[in-house]
Amino acid sequence: MLSKAALGQSGRGNRLGSNKNPLTREQVVEAAINCIERFGVAKTSVIDVARVLGVTRQTVHRLFETRASLLEAVAEVRIEAAAENLQRLFTRFDDIETALVEGSIVSLAVGRSDAVLDEIQQQADHSVDQYMFRGSPKVQQLMLGIWGPVLDHARAQGRLRDNIGNERAVEWIRNVHAMLTMRVDYSEAEKAGLLRDFLVPSLVRP
Repeated sequence: MLSKAALGQSGRGNRLGSNKNPLTREQVVEAAINCIERFGVAKTSVIDVARVLGVTRQTVHRLFETRASLLEAVAEVRIEAAAENLQRLFTRFDDIETALVEGSIVSLAVGRSDAVLDEIQQQADHSVDQYMFRGSPKVQQLMLGIWGPVLDHARAQGRLRDNIGNERAVEWIRNVHAMLTMRVDYSEAEKAGLLRDFLVPSLVRP
């Protein structure tokens, strides 16, 4: 929860958003997370976020031009937190097939376990849906940190298909994960079957 000091309520001259106490992207993202946890994604507006911060809507828009760009920033923060947990979990996978199937299932489950991230993925508008596929340079680097060691090990063993670099492989894995995230009708067994039948052959030598 944002403190009074963080909200700039310690004095009129030090009001948040003033020249002496400028508003930061991190403060806006934190306030947006607070609103989403209280009201849900659908009922969280830029005005709500501004009200929590004690600033005007225009002040928030100086940092985030649209509501969608703010939700994307929130998603990126939550993805970063999830990536830290996944990096530890991925050390247990000894082969590329297991990593692509079981690692993907674990990754999807970690995303669902974050209520804020899961709600953004399920209820946000089309532009945020596109972000979940497109990602960002930061998200790509986070995914490379998770998948890079697994891919490097498989390549050293001659298991990866020719001419597939880590950047390209991770982009494809992200796209598959984004698609499966949106298919809430699939069971874990169905997701595992699709990963085994289509993701694995697309990256691994027969």
